[in-house]
Amino acid sequence: MSDARADLRRLWRRSARYRPRTATGWIAAVTVAAYVVQLLTRGVLQHVLQYAAAYSLPATGAPFEPWRLLTAALLHQPISIPGSLIGITHIAFNMIALVSFGRPLENVIGAPRLVAIYVLGALGGSIGVLYASLVGLISPFDPVIGASGAVFAVLGAVAAVQRRLGIDVRTLVVLIAVNLALGFVVAGIAWQAHVGGLIVGALTGWLFVTNRGPRRDRRARIGAAVIGAVLLVLAVVPAAAGV
Repeated sequence: MSDARADLRRLWRRSARYRPRTATGWIAAVTVAAYVVQLLTRGVLQHVLQYAAAYSLPATGAPFEPWRLLTAALLHQPISIPGSLIGITHIAFNMIALVSFGRPLENVIGAPRLVAIYVLGALGGSIGVLYASLVGLISPFDPVIGASGAVFAVLGAVAAVQRRLGIDVRTLVVLIAVNLALGFVVAGIAWQAHVGGLIVGALTGWLFVTNRGPRRDRRARIGAAVIGAVLLVLAVVPAAAGV
């Protein structure tokens, strides 16, 4: 056993040059790896991990599987869909946006906070889909996949951070607005997840940038925990109410 551990440690050290060096890079690497597995399993992984509001609403007859609120962010549209503009561009655009905006954001607020924004944004995006189904905007059985909610959370956080630091955010706001608008005109885009992720990301980003430094770190962690707790409550309230 000790020899096997030593071999693993040597392999890990040798792979250093190939491993991501930032949390943003690790998120992108894990997402791309999940996409490869998704393609190789020919839809099996997608069936297991994709989200639909019905999985949060036992009254629909679907099994209650709340973890799908997060796991859907690991999936993306297959390489090609006949008659659709969405294909491999789904993951490509998400990962390009993540790396382009996530790495600078990580440099300002740190890796743990970047990961928190991404995870909370993914959860917030799925909750946006859940409540959109409750008001009849979409069917609770419509499947939703993709990291767009989490990526929009990163964009919202960047806007909040730049605004707090006195940086002109007009160009970024226009970029966010254009991408939000695409969700209303291009079929197959869950704009509800974009809105949910954007709101959560902007709020969390503002929390983090206003509580920088060792003395305020505890306040930032408590605030993020409160946001996470609120999202969890929102995720389970419909099921608890028997909706």
